[in-house]
Amino acid sequence: MDAPTREVFDVVTDFFASQPTDEEMLAYEIPAEQQARFEALIEIDSTSRLTAAQREELGDYRFVEDVLARVKVKVNKRQEQGDDEGGDCAGADSDASVDEESDS
Repeated sequence: MDAPTREVFDVVTDFFASQPTDEEMLAYEIPAEQQARFEALIEIDSTSRLTAAQREELGDYRFVEDVLARVKVKVNKRQEQGDDEGGDCAGADSDASVDEESDS
């Protein structure tokens, strides 16, 4: 049962390594084959018939989903900050610190 899990990790890390754009990152979902396996494990889990290996595999899928969700939240926050600050996050932060020092 290790192959499907390894495959989902490989697929997701290959995607990250491709340096996706923010839009690609936000739109990304695990491929249909892995999603089907994930859903099958959830179904088996609902009947409490998971083997130890399946339970571990399901945990790995949940981990991958959690990582993807967290990355998407960070991409959204970065985009929102960029929109709020005219797209120049570093410059806006350094300008704010200079303003605070001059007010002291």
